Amino acid sequence: MPENPSAAETSFAPLQQPTPVRFGVLALLATAAGSAYLTRHCIAVANTTIQEELHFNNAQMGLILGAFSFGYLLCQVPGGWLGNRFGTRAALAILSILWSVCSFWTAAVSSLSQLIASRFAFGLAQAGLVPNAAQVVKDWFPIGRRGFISSIIAISMSIGAALTMEITAVLLESYHWRWVFRLYSLVGIVWAVAFYVWFRTLPRQHTWVNQAERELIEKEDDAPKDRAAPKTVEPPHGDDDDRLRAGPMLRSMNLWAVCMQSFFRAAGYNLFVTFFPAFLEFAYGVSRKDAGSLTKWPLLGVIAGGLFGGLLVDAILRRTGSKWLSRCGVAMGSLGLTSAFILASSWTTTADGLVTVISIGAMCSGISLSCAWVGTIDIGGRHTAVIVGIMNMAGCLSGVIVTPLLGRLIDSIKETEGDWNLVIYLHVAFYLAAAVSWIFVNPNKEVMARHGK
Repeated sequence: MPENPSAAETSFAPLQQPTPVRFGVLALLATAAGSAYLTRHCIAVANTTIQEELHFNNAQMGLILGAFSFGYLLCQVPGGWLGNRFGTRAALAILSILWSVCSFWTAAVSSLSQLIASRFAFGLAQAGLVPNAAQVVKDWFPIGRRGFISSIIAISMSIGAALTMEITAVLLESYHWRWVFRLYSLVGIVWAVAFYVWFRTLPRQHTWVNQAERELIEKEDDAPKDRAAPKTVEPPHGDDDDRLRAGPMLRSMNLWAVCMQSFFRAAGYNLFVTFFPAFLEFAYGVSRKDAGSLTKWPLLGVIAGGLFGGLLVDAILRRTGSKWLSRCGVAMGSLGLTSAFILASSWTTTADGLVTVISIGAMCSGISLSCAWVGTIDIGGRHTAVIVGIMNMAGCLSGVIVTPLLGRLIDSIKETEGDWNLVIYLHVAFYLAAAVSWIFVNPNKEVMARHGK
C-alpha cells in the first residue's frame, strides 16, 4: 500500500468536530462571578440592620464599604500576577476559598475596626477574580467571540448582585444577618473544589479538549482587518521587551484612558450595590424589604444591556473590522445614554418611577461592560491579566474615594433635609466622564507592543 493516502481518499476523511469544553469553562467563570458578588453585596441589603445592631452611621458604613474597595484596589495587579505565575487554575481556586473565609470572618465581628478589617481582607482576596477571568477568556476563546464571552461573565456578576438583593432581603426577614453571610460563604468553597478538579489553565492541558477545539480557540477572527491597526513584532520568549516595565505603562495614553473610564463607570455602578437600598429607604420611605427588592431592577438592567452589548461588540467587529468602532464607539454611545436616563430619573416623584427610569439607564451602561473587557484585553496583549488588573484597580479606587463621600453626602442630606437629587446629579457626572474617557482609547495599540516598520 502507498505510504501517503491519495487526495481522493483524504477528501472523504471525516472532519473532527470541536469538543465543547470551552463552554464548561464559561459556565465555571460565570458561576464564580455570581458567587463572588453574592458574598460581596449582601452587606448592602443588611446595611441598616448592621447599623442598628452595631450602632454605626452612614459615614462609618461608607468606611466599611470603602475598606473592601481599598483591599480590592491593592491586590488587582498582585492577583493578576498570581495567575501568571502559578496558573489560573490554582489562583482562582485559592482566591475563592480565601474570600469565603473572609466572609465567615465578617459574620463574626462585633466592632467597627473588626468589620473594616474583615472587609479589607475580603477585598484583597477577591481582587484577583477579574484579572484571572480575563486571562482565561484570552486563553480559552477566539478573539471574534470574546465580546460575547466577556459579557456573559460581566452580567453574571450583576445576576449575582441582583439575586443577592432579592434573596438577602427575604432571608433577613427570618434569619440573623450573620447566618445569611455564613450560608453565602459555603458557595465559594464548593465552587473552588469543583473548579480545581475540572479546569486546566490552558486548553492543551485538558484531556477532554481535542485538536479541532484547540485550533478553533487559537485561530484569528475572520473579520475584515482594521487598517488602523499597527503592525507588531512579537518578541521571542524571554526577550527583555516581553517584561512589564513601569516607564512604557506610565506613558501609555491607552492605559490611562481605560483606567479613567473604569474609575468613573465604577463610581456610577457602586451606588446600586452600596447605598441604593438605603437611599430608597431614606428618600422615599420604603421598607427595607421593598428597598432590597427594588434595587434588583437596575442590576437586571445591567444584565440585559451586558448581554446585548456582547453581541453588538462582536457583530460590529465582524461587519466592519474596526476595533475602535466596536469598543470605543459603542461605549461612548451607551454611557452617554446612561447619563441621559439617570438625569431623567430626577424628574420622577415615586420610588417605582425613579427605579424604572434608572433601570433603563443601567441597561445602557451594561452595554459598555464588554467594551471595557475586550478593549483592555486588546491593549493588554501578552500581559492581559496584569493590564486588566490595573484597569480594575482604577475602578476600585473609585470605591475607596467615592463610597465614603457618598455616605457623608447621604448623612448631610438627612440632617439638613436637603435635595436627594444631588445623589442623582453626581452619578450623571460620573457616567458622562466615563463616556468622554473612551475618546482617548486606541484598542489597536498594545500597552507593551514593539512595533515593526
